[in-house]
Amino acid sequence: MKKLEERIQNWKAAYGEIVKVQSEDEVAYLRKPSVGEIEEYNQLKTDDVYQALEFLFKKCVLEQEKEYEDEFVLSVAKSLLEKLPDAGDSVLSKETGVDGIKKSAALVRHFFHVDPYKLPIDEFYKLVGEALWLQDHKNKQLEVALANVLVKTFANGAL
Repeated sequence: MKKLEERIQNWKAAYGEIVKVQSEDEVAYLRKPSVGEIEEYNQLKTDDVYQALEFLFKKCVLEQEKEYEDEFVLSVAKSLLEKLPDAGDSVLSKETGVDGIKKSAALVRHFFHVDPYKLPIDEFYKLVGEALWLQDHKNKQLEVALANVLVKTFANGAL
C-alpha cells in the first residue's frame, strides 16, 4: 500500500491533479489530457467513438502495464471527459465547430508564449479566458487612442 501512495505522490508531482476512477473490480489512476490529446480525440471520434475513448484512456492512464476490461476503459474515458472543463461559447468560433481549439490556442500562444498543445486542458482554458480579457483590454485602449487622435485632428482644424 505504501508503494502505491508513493507512486500517487510522484504522479501528482509530475502531472498535477490525478483522477482516481474505480468500479467494483478495477481501479485506474489517470492524469488530465493535454489540449493536443483532446484535439486528437475529437478527430478520432468522428470515425469511431469507441476507438477515440480507448485512445484517450491509454494516453491518460498512469498504470500502463495493467490490463483493463473494455467496458471499464470506455466508462472511465467517458467519466474523464465529464470531469474536464468546457470551453464555453466565448472560446469557440462564432461558426459552430470551426477550429475552436486552434483559434484559442493561437491566442494563448500569442499572449503567453507557451505551447498550448502541451498544457493540461484546465490550464489551457484558464489561459484562454485570460487571453480573451487581454485582447478586449487592448481593443479598448486602441479605441481610446483613436478617439484622442480624431479629436485632436478635427479640433485643430475647427479653430
